Amino acid sequence: MVGTWKWQKADYDAPLVFPLGGVTAYLFLDPYDTGKRDREIVWDAKLQLKFSPPPQKILKGLKSQSGLAQEVADKIYMHYREVFDQFEAIARSAGKVKNLMVDPSASFDEFFKEGMLSREKVMWWVDNDKAQAFSPKLKKDRRRINPLFKKKQILTKDKWKKMQAAIDSRDFPSGELLELLRIRSKLEWRQKKVATIESAILVETMLRNYGEQVLRSFGVSRSKLKSLRDEMSFNTVLNIVLPLSLSKPELKKVDKHLKSVDLLRRIRNDVVHGNIKEEEIDEDSVRKGIEGTLVVVELLRKKLNS
Repeated sequence: MVGTWKWQKADYDAPLVFPLGGVTAYLFLDPYDTGKRDREIVWDAKLQLKFSPPPQKILKGLKSQSGLAQEVADKIYMHYREVFDQFEAIARSAGKVKNLMVDPSASFDEFFKEGMLSREKVMWWVDNDKAQAFSPKLKKDRRRINPLFKKKQILTKDKWKKMQAAIDSRDFPSGELLELLRIRSKLEWRQKKVATIESAILVETMLRNYGEQVLRSFGVSRSKLKSLRDEMSFNTVLNIVLPLSLSKPELKKVDKHLKSVDLLRRIRNDVVHGNIKEEEIDEDSVRKGIEGTLVVVELLRKKLNS
């Protein structure tokens, strides 16, 4: 979502032009009411991809519903994601939009009218010919349920009752737990890098605090603690200090979660040091890591407050 100021129809008719290599993308802001208000909130945009000249393979694929159509659909969607990411980057930097609100990009299925959130069809035309709809038959393994409509996302009658029971008993999550739950949702919107880094930072901060508390309980002075802070690494507290401070039943209960958080820590390190790209991040490992942090953070919170 962005806002415009004193734009007229001619301004909205002027697109941002993205050279993408073999194709030129034109991005038009699509306002609700052009030119009737000084300030306009813009939720939508229209994307045009111009192939000049259009490869025969592309033309054949656009006229088909299967076979080449899948390949063309992949190409179109790839360009859409390129423009989506580049627009966000340039709006934040050159556009100086400090508080840009970015909805997740459409999934592959939504983009091609398969999802419930799509409002417009993908159209194509050659020169001044009549526009036609492009409706490829997607492979079954490409169909993904939008995160908004997955089973875990749906509020059942039973969940509604449990929510009321939690309200009645004032059973609200701690601030740290709520933040982790927010971070976990980012993973469902394909923000693997952000979810990895943010969840690791949160649990690392709590682990450091816990490590200092453990050392203080053994009589370590504040001045000594200050000199030891550099040694209180994520790895040290997670894999040495915390396990040694737990009873055998406690350790047995959380051992698998500690291993998941340790894997999350290593993924975070690889991301931060540039060893892996976002697309190379294993989503299942990050998900298990975040589920592990939910358990570990609650354990630490109880320990720190005891």
